[in-house]
Amino acid sequence: MLARLEPAASALVDWAIDAALPLWASAGFDAEHGRFEERLTLGGAPLPDAPVRLMSQARQIHAYALAARRGWHGAALGLVERAFASMVRDYRGRDDRGGWVFSIRRDGAVVDARRDLYSHAFVLLAIASYVEATGRREALALADETLAFIERDMAAPEGGGFVEELPTKGGVRRQNPHMHLFEGLLALWECSRQERHLARATALFELFAARFFQADPGVVGEYYTTDLKPADGVVGRIVEPGHHHEWVWLLRRFEQASGRPAQAHVDALYGHADRYGSDEAGMIVGELLADGSPRAGVRRIWPVTEAIKANLIEARHGRAQGEGRAAALAVLLRDRFLTIDPPGGWLDRLDERGRCVSDFMPASTLYHLLGAIDELSRFVGRSD
Repeated sequence: MLARLEPAASALVDWAIDAALPLWASAGFDAEHGRFEERLTLGGAPLPDAPVRLMSQARQIHAYALAARRGWHGAALGLVERAFASMVRDYRGRDDRGGWVFSIRRDGAVVDARRDLYSHAFVLLAIASYVEATGRREALALADETLAFIERDMAAPEGGGFVEELPTKGGVRRQNPHMHLFEGLLALWECSRQERHLARATALFELFAARFFQADPGVVGEYYTTDLKPADGVVGRIVEPGHHHEWVWLLRRFEQASGRPAQAHVDALYGHADRYGSDEAGMIVGELLADGSPRAGVRRIWPVTEAIKANLIEARHGRAQGEGRAAALAVLLRDRFLTIDPPGGWLDRLDERGRCVSDFMPASTLYHLLGAIDELSRFVGRSD
């Protein structure tokens, strides 16, 4: 199987080094303001009128910090330094409140002052990645400040976990921001070895096991009531194979960090995604119902990358089909989504017939792509 996986992995590493990282370090970086662009056209030009989200900056800092650690881009560390400084300058406590604002304009004016749990989770990931790349552990104080805000101001009044945003609007709650908070805490533990971060990650694992994971039929639902019961009607039965794959990868990291077994959860989520989560062309479907019935027709790039990561980590844990699945997905990623000119960009969304239905490429997708490419490169022993 390695003979099939290795050329696909090498092609994607080369794509990242030769095309993607240079593109997003040039056209994809706003040198005037020291931050990454929110999106590019399919031709690789900036779209300066788009609001610039905190989440996109945090993800790009993580991506280029990873590139710096791997030696994939000579200017990566400098970009990380500049973007991290501007993220703190532009988003943190802009209106004399705690936390980080959601988005700004190109000139730095606040567009959306919400405090969004999903975005804060990625701030934690960005801080951990910055510390890993630079060695500047003093930045961990920002993580402590951010976590204190989340735990003080965003704790949910019922059901456990945290509210989606401040000010709150009610409505359904999602598992997804909690999953990425789990990711951010694992990254903080891995870079700091501070027990409080692992303790927080363990508390989120317990919330996942008690509230988000549904043992029968072995899924993670997407939408919940205010007290974290599955939402009413069909909404409460929606699942996303891409998120199942993400959880598999994160749960294996948690096992390694904590020594607590998550095999039963991994088997259930991997099994459901493997049975129902792909179409006849091998593309990962966007949404399903818990019984495996298809729901959404669009095929996005990010679930393919997460399926690659899940299959590779499962191959390391002895799952026989994992390596072959990852090889097929790596070829699909290259041949279906990374075909545009200039090289280094991607098609974010395809319809059921494989036609592009997006007219720009979001910067936030590089986080998914480099995560998968890093897993591939380490699995096949590729180093640069």
